[in-house]
Amino acid sequence: MSTAILVLTRDGLALARRLRDARPDEGIVIFGPSCVVGACGGPVPSADEAAIGASSPFFATAEPGVFGWLGPLRLVFPTIWQRHDSIVAVMALGIVVRLAGPLALDKRRDPAVVVVDDAGRFAISVLGGHGAGANELAYRVAEVLGAQPVVTTASDVRGLPAVDQVGRDQGWTIERADNLTRVAASVVRRDTVAVWQDAGSFDWWRPFGPWPSHFHRLRSWDELPGLHASALLVISDRLEPENLPEEQTLVYRPPTLVAGIGCRRGTSLETIAAWTHSVLTAHGLAAGSLAALATVTLKVDEPGLLAFAAARQLPLVAFPPDQLAHQAGIETPSERVRSKIGIPAVAEPSALRASGASRLLVTKQKGPGVTVALARKPAGRSAAGTYQFTGPVDPKAGA
Repeated sequence: MSTAILVLTRDGLALARRLRDARPDEGIVIFGPSCVVGACGGPVPSADEAAIGASSPFFATAEPGVFGWLGPLRLVFPTIWQRHDSIVAVMALGIVVRLAGPLALDKRRDPAVVVVDDAGRFAISVLGGHGAGANELAYRVAEVLGAQPVVTTASDVRGLPAVDQVGRDQGWTIERADNLTRVAASVVRRDTVAVWQDAGSFDWWRPFGPWPSHFHRLRSWDELPGLHASALLVISDRLEPENLPEEQTLVYRPPTLVAGIGCRRGTSLETIAAWTHSVLTAHGLAAGSLAALATVTLKVDEPGLLAFAAARQLPLVAFPPDQLAHQAGIETPSERVRSKIGIPAVAEPSALRASGASRLLVTKQKGPGVTVALARKPAGRSAAGTYQFTGPVDPKAGA
């Protein structure tokens, strides 16, 4: 995360230095008016232009990571807003409200904004409390300065789950995100909220406080109509029923599934992607819960497989043949595969070994030049292999 600290006074600059020095590895930068951080009207040292851009409205000072500006803050604030993920402003709250208000367009993209008073007594989460991480930032700032964190988001002050944060620390993704605001409103109004869960950690609610009395766990989908719930949280790696409330449902996808993949030489990205999606859909499983792809090291130079992993932003984990040869749980061994590469299968043992599962969720499914098997990770386990590839790969790696 790129964090900028804005100051207007020398007392504010002292607070900014304490914050920066407490987290030296985060690349925090400090900005202030020229008369506070350097000489009034200070020139731009040419040696530092590369750090801030030759056309930047800021100038570098003699202190590394500290930059000044000339003129009013309102002229340079939009540049800081665009360049940084989070902003800590050591100044009056009203100044920040006037500056940030016209720039705040989308809470999913706007930076986190925290305001600290010049005496360092309060750290106020102003914008992006949940989505951008301003609440967490306010707590961190307060801890360093010995200040009082001020967080006003309704779910936090009432000890209720923040629906845009559920499972976030465990890598869960959210589908039907357009419903976040409506569902959050139901939560804080303490309307009835139904919860269906069959995957992921069942302790997801604990960081928020006790289990809310207006949350009702479903044991069967048949219970939902009679509950007359105002909102529905679905936590699953399976495809949800089609008749769920259109505008009151949030779907969370825990990363629980591992797809073991074998393929012929030259099989395309499109073929691998289409067949993997087909296998998931046919077995009622959600593509959003894929945690990793797995294969044998002999296949890690396959352009189609690498492209599929990159397109889905999934790690590709791979194992040498000798680690897959005697993997327990293989259900459909192939003599044809054994004769070619010396092991009885690729998709099934890869899925099992990468997931840590003792049995397959879906046995090998044969497609056009590609085979796919699926396994579910035991709770709390990350997909892992002898080799992990998350970006461009050396075709000789792991061979």
